[in-house]
Amino acid sequence: MKIIFMLLMAIVLIALLLVEGQRRMIYYPRAYGDDLQLPSNCRSLEFVTSQGRQQAFYLWSPEAGDKVPARLWLLAGGNAALALDWLEMLEGFPDPGAGFLLLDYPGYGRSQGRVGPEAILESTEAALAALAAGFAVETRELAGRLQVMGHSLGAAAVLLYAGRHRVQRVVLVSPFTSLKDMAALLVGWPLNRTLLHDYDNRARLREIIARDPQVPITIIHGDHDKIIPVRMGQELAALSPLIKYREIPNGDHNYILVTAREEILAAMTGAETAVGE
Repeated sequence: MKIIFMLLMAIVLIALLLVEGQRRMIYYPRAYGDDLQLPSNCRSLEFVTSQGRQQAFYLWSPEAGDKVPARLWLLAGGNAALALDWLEMLEGFPDPGAGFLLLDYPGYGRSQGRVGPEAILESTEAALAALAAGFAVETRELAGRLQVMGHSLGAAAVLLYAGRHRVQRVVLVSPFTSLKDMAALLVGWPLNRTLLHDYDNRARLREIIARDPQVPITIIHGDHDKIIPVRMGQELAALSPLIKYREIPNGDHNYILVTAREEILAAMTGAETAVGE
């Protein structure tokens, strides 16, 4: 019995190490400092999920004011990004009727808990409900105006929501096909099959296209991305001839948000033709 008990404890220990090791490889949570200050056109949203207290942010155009936006964008960043990292990119956004729901993952910023696919989806839905409550409207009223944009892991985060709920537009920057595909690049087979937190962007896009084939989808990827291969963006774009694909010459993984800002904003406003093919 003692040997069996020790074997079971060893299995449990290996499983715990596997889970924690995967988390450390996938997620890089950061926190805000004590001196956090929000611009005058940004407010905090606080709500509770199964992960504990969460915080997201709502940003609006100074011209439009803090009222129900005509178009609401859900934005999610990469695995080391914070919600407020979007502020600089969104400054002077060319659509004054837009508002932005900026998502922090559980365990990031000032949000409690541990990040994972289910936790991200729960937090996204709860953040949208909290924003609706702040406007004193039904959640479905905001959901009917929702458009999504995500970078890297954030592309997977917004697709988790869009795979389950109808959205008006999808913009993905530097997306991977699936996290298992990424794990195959890093650790090879068969270790990639042990992945516990899989994000399958291929499957989520198929769900969106099957439900609403006319929803505008744009994928933007840099041809010098050394983290997520550009072929993954190409493969996702090939899922439908209606998906618009833009490949950024010399574009890398992180600075693409700066170097391709014009292309990203054009995709968000539906003005891609102004950028040129």
